[in-house]
Amino acid sequence: MASGRRQDYEKFMEMALEEARQSLREGNKGFGAVLVKDGQLIDRSHDTEVTDSDPTAHAEIKLVRSAARRNHGRTLDDYALVSTHEPCPMCTGALVWAQVSEIVYGTSIEQSKKLGRTMIDLRCEEIINRSPTRTRVVGGVLAGRCSRLYDSSVRKLVREFRDGGPLKWQSLGQELAKKRTAWFDENRGEIVATLGGSDLEKAYQLILKKIGVDSEEAPITEKDEDRIVFHSENPCPALDACEILGLDTRQVCRLHTEEATDALIKKINPSLKFSRNYSRLRPSAPFCEEIIQLQRNGPKDETQARA
Repeated sequence: MASGRRQDYEKFMEMALEEARQSLREGNKGFGAVLVKDGQLIDRSHDTEVTDSDPTAHAEIKLVRSAARRNHGRTLDDYALVSTHEPCPMCTGALVWAQVSEIVYGTSIEQSKKLGRTMIDLRCEEIINRSPTRTRVVGGVLAGRCSRLYDSSVRKLVREFRDGGPLKWQSLGQELAKKRTAWFDENRGEIVATLGGSDLEKAYQLILKKIGVDSEEAPITEKDEDRIVFHSENPCPALDACEILGLDTRQVCRLHTEEATDALIKKINPSLKFSRNYSRLRPSAPFCEEIIQLQRNGPKDETQARA
């Protein structure tokens, strides 16, 4: 990839991303990498630290080892390595000694630390600048998508979703409902002071406040006195976890988050009901269509937020 074309980097990063997802599905750490020569895929791998009980079984190390064996120990000075994450000092050292000509990565060590990971804070460029070789480094390729793999909230759900089925997802949803309603009860005065308008509008604002998104990421598309429909386009840890594990969001999200969101908005008014249009749900649609309904024949309207 000496030409350094962005589309080439992204094409191979897509392959590395799939390796990283496979790593997480297996219970490993979620790192993927591919080795490229003259614009052609040579090899691909992901870390197997957990399943092989080997802390050195990083994706980059495994690729260097296999390529060195194929090349009978010759250097890799006409190869490029594409990784979902900036190589750690151990991997960078191996790539330097193998004389790989180019390193391309998605998420930086700095960003990974911000996302909650514990890292050795030593950039690969720093190591290369002190080395006898001058490997080219290109960072930030598909950085947003790569970074989702290292978000602590995504990884937590990957672990929880991977180790159970519908009964586990429902149990997790019930726990989430308790946490959300407890959050409201503990912060009632502060929360209520930020909400305005009708009970439907307050419920919409409350949902956005709890998940930390703004109205541009979840715009209202329909609104009347009994219903608000909005389209969620914000980053979603549950969506990311489902995509990594190959799970159907229609099954998981119904059990995991629908009841929890419904329980939360009932703190505004017990006649409110939260639901989703499961025919318009990511990833099969560009957004998740979500609905807040005021049930006129439901429980007596007693807006708890006004109490």
